[in-house]
Amino acid sequence: MTTLAQGENEFPPVFMEEMQRYGGVGMEIQQLKYFIEVVRQQSFTKAAAQLFVTQPMLTRSIKHLEEELNVRLLERTSKSFCLTDAGRILYERVQDFLLQYDDIFRTMTDVRSARVGEVRMSIPGVLLDVYFPTLLTGFHRHFPGIDISVVEEGSKLVASSVGSGRADLGLVMLPVDEPYRFESKTLISNVCSLVVSRHHPFAKMSSIHIRDLKDETILTYSETATLHDTFIRMCGECGFVPRISYKSLMTRFCLKMVGMQQCIAVLPLPILQPDLCEELVTVPLEPVIPWEIAIIRRREGYRSFAANQLFSHICDHFASLDHQGMNADLRATAISV
Repeated sequence: MTTLAQGENEFPPVFMEEMQRYGGVGMEIQQLKYFIEVVRQQSFTKAAAQLFVTQPMLTRSIKHLEEELNVRLLERTSKSFCLTDAGRILYERVQDFLLQYDDIFRTMTDVRSARVGEVRMSIPGVLLDVYFPTLLTGFHRHFPGIDISVVEEGSKLVASSVGSGRADLGLVMLPVDEPYRFESKTLISNVCSLVVSRHHPFAKMSSIHIRDLKDETILTYSETATLHDTFIRMCGECGFVPRISYKSLMTRFCLKMVGMQQCIAVLPLPILQPDLCEELVTVPLEPVIPWEIAIIRRREGYRSFAANQLFSHICDHFASLDHQGMNADLRATAISV
């Protein structure tokens, strides 16, 4: 959250003149940020925890905002709330304004500090484990003054974070919803694989068609991951709903469950490679489930020096991996198993 200096908590004159029609002269940026978070979380309790304020304070702030605008923003019930028409319009308009407002101060910070700053990055944890220790070490060697704040979340949440401005950069599995919002560059083009215990009948097969998974107990990524939706959609195209008994984003947990013969798993091959053991076998799937990973950033809005440098470093790092043949070797493994 942007820290505001004294005198920075009011709207610019043009916006203030517009809001005077509704009596909102005394409205503060912080009140709007509180309102946005309440709507985003769909809960005063969750929003208060996210904002590190008390729930009564948050409730008072929203009430004051309604009084200043002279309009009801939330229709409250005993257990929940919904947006009024005015609340919905304010929510849609203010999000863009707050992004622009934050961009002003981030631009000024860049001008003052040049090669220092902070980058907010959202990324699935499985990618963080496999690819980023070496990548971030190399980046810090070149830019020791740039701090990186990482949030681990599934691809769908990553896209939401980048699109809303909560994150500067994100790594996602393609496709993403509303791709026109983002500038993206593909970093990895590979496939997903079936993983089974070596004692499973599928272990001796050269490949498995997705329709043959109909009666199997399956583990795959949770609902926040794009792979989850892609796999279910492809099963539906083959005429069945998969029996997914386990969902997790923790690769080692997934492989241990497979090794203990509790299930079979559909997971990205590059993520499996570091933790495979003799108890596990990967089997190619037909049709292929592509696993394409891209780095994304907002197409519109200010981009800081720090975020630009990290974006370029990530692209260069993955290009060097591809040049070394690592992705090609993994694809060959998928075909030959």
